[in-house]
Amino acid sequence: MLDRILRLTKAELYKLSRQKFSFLLVLFVIFNAVLVGIGSRIFPAIMSAMGGGGGALFDGYTFASVIETGTFSSAGAGTIAMLAFSGSMVASETDSGTIKNILVRPIRRHEFILAKALALFIYCLLLVVLMTALSMAAGALIYGMGDISIAETGEVFRTRGEMLRNMCISSTMDIFSIYAVACLGLLVSVMIKNSGWAVITALVLYFPIMFLKNFEVFSPWVFTAYMDLGQNILREMVVVKSRTWLPELYTFFAVNIATVFVFLAASILIFSKKEIH
Repeated sequence: MLDRILRLTKAELYKLSRQKFSFLLVLFVIFNAVLVGIGSRIFPAIMSAMGGGGGALFDGYTFASVIETGTFSSAGAGTIAMLAFSGSMVASETDSGTIKNILVRPIRRHEFILAKALALFIYCLLLVVLMTALSMAAGALIYGMGDISIAETGEVFRTRGEMLRNMCISSTMDIFSIYAVACLGLLVSVMIKNSGWAVITALVLYFPIMFLKNFEVFSPWVFTAYMDLGQNILREMVVVKSRTWLPELYTFFAVNIATVFVFLAASILIFSKKEIH
């Protein structure tokens, strides 16, 4: 079974590499990150010049985290684009009829969904790695990414190595956050045959889920409530000398992994009973 899933995943990745939208999504995410970076650099300086105080009080790490948060937060442009992208993965094949040619082969339906999910994870991984590299390059170029020290005394309380490690942790959290969103889109794509309606439904469904994070009774269990956590931890570790944040990290992974499992299990269950005409 594993061999068939891996072969199917390879085929899915090939299909993704042949789709224009796959590359358009990458370009869109990069463009959005550039706009966020420009805004983060210019707007504080404008507010300071107008007497608003503040100024561009960034170091390279926090500047990079602002770019990533603006892209992969719960309402970030990259998150919404990924939802639209994943929302068409199965529905587009059902809509065009090509899925019938796939299912006549000696593969099981759950293997088909798992291959789609694995291909999506690899795509999310590549997208976040690219964004991390670009944001770190911007942070290093504009503000530098050395040791974090106290300006008055020069005391180093976060070394460059520690901050790079923390940045890798926060980027890993971004991967799981954006993948949970992608799995939601995959679920909707399995449920709805028409690709256009699947994308619209995925977007319409996502915003109420995102809104639930504002209610205390739901926020501990909703994955959208944790989408900024990685970057917030990174920023707090720049300005706070010590902080116990591991419990929040464990909660983040528990909620996101459980969410992914539920979305994938539902996708497999629904697709296994779906009539393909």
